[in-house]
Amino acid sequence: MLMVGCCAVANFGSTASFAADGANGKTLANRWCSSCHVVARDQKLANDQATPFASLAKRPGFDANQLAFFVLSPHPNMPSLSLSRADAADIADYIATLK
Repeated sequence: MLMVGCCAVANFGSTASFAADGANGKTLANRWCSSCHVVARDQKLANDQATPFASLAKRPGFDANQLAFFVLSPHPNMPSLSLSRADAADIADYIATLK
């Protein structure tokens, strides 16, 4: 029984990014993230303290699921956003397209 539960959790974690919507993520990123991060290649202004999304995507070992989890976790220098899990997954999926 424990093995079935572990497999179910592993499958959920690995399929979360497949259900994500990168197009919606781009819209959300432009609305919520672009005042600090460079979210698109053609964006000119952003906060120099916030990592550009393309740089995040190009990091070795980039994982959209881990990034979505990170976005939902409170961390320094990040405003409190009321994003749903689906929104965070969509933003992470969009970032993955910037590799």
